[in-house]
Amino acid sequence: MIAAVESYLRAILRRLIAMDSICQESVHRRDVSYGAAIHLTKDMLPEAVLEKISFISKGSIVDSIRELAGIKGNLPPDVTASIDDYVKICHLRHCAVHRFGKLGVSNAIALGLEDHKELLEKPLLLDYLSLQNSIVISTGMVKTINNFLFNEIVSRISDSRWTGVYKTDKRLFLTYYKIFADTISTTGFSVGLKDMYILFMSQKAKFSAGLPF
Repeated sequence: MIAAVESYLRAILRRLIAMDSICQESVHRRDVSYGAAIHLTKDMLPEAVLEKISFISKGSIVDSIRELAGIKGNLPPDVTASIDDYVKICHLRHCAVHRFGKLGVSNAIALGLEDHKELLEKPLLLDYLSLQNSIVISTGMVKTINNFLFNEIVSRISDSRWTGVYKTDKRLFLTYYKIFADTISTTGFSVGLKDMYILFMSQKAKFSAGLPF
């Protein structure tokens, strides 16, 4: 699950850097290896920017979203809360993989030392329910970040590029929609392209008018 989440974050940031001008400006000064520069295709070159990033800590996830996607200011509370929960899963995975299933001090501190000090250097018991909860937390973070990035990225597209006519705007909107649309989950598929466009335009109009949405 951790690997799947990391793959998602890499893919979403890579695609945004490849096609969004603000994201591209955010990484202009980033270094890439010579090997990556001569061997990777244009679409895959942003992967080299992510090469040394590990998405297993709150700092690395938050900084990557803000710096690579050109997000200004603090992330919303629901996004940071979902990241906090996910990072706890990363600590448990670290114990399982690198410490023979035992809880180390640094992991206990990250999880809350007062609540876990009696478990120090003792084997972790991860039952089926715990594994299911870890899946829920991991997928929850992915969906929360996905929704946030979609709203943030699409909302900053210049007003001059929108006409308010679906047929005319479809190509531009589809470029971003297909990056974020969920076509895999067995439940909770993304709203259809046209319906999402209508919802976006409605929210955009309300925001411009200073109305709640």
